Amino acid sequence: MLVSLLIEDLLEEQKCVVVGPYNRVAGALEALATASIDLAILDVNVAGTKAYPIAEALWQRGIPFLLLSGYGDAAVPEDRPGWRVCAKPFNTDILISMLVQQAATGALRPSHR
Repeated sequence: MLVSLLIEDLLEEQKCVVVGPYNRVAGALEALATASIDLAILDVNVAGTKAYPIAEALWQRGIPFLLLSGYGDAAVPEDRPGWRVCAKPFNTDILISMLVQQAATGALRPSHR
């Protein structure tokens, strides 16, 4: 929870409007269905459950996202090599840089594979 609060503060400093954080996959999926989301940060492990269903839903909608994981690139599913991951522990400048890049390039939608 402390990491999510740090990220929330960091994003607000960058003038982002934060939706969340969510500590369950179901809550995040519900927010995705009801809220306007331009970019997402997902910890791969959400309360012991992998966040891949959220990442998949974002990817299907073409919403850019960034995964956070202590496993680095090994956290990316083999069938989704284009998903980006920021390794934990992370440097806040690197996290912001990766988010800016994700926002600029967007998410590659399935129809664009």
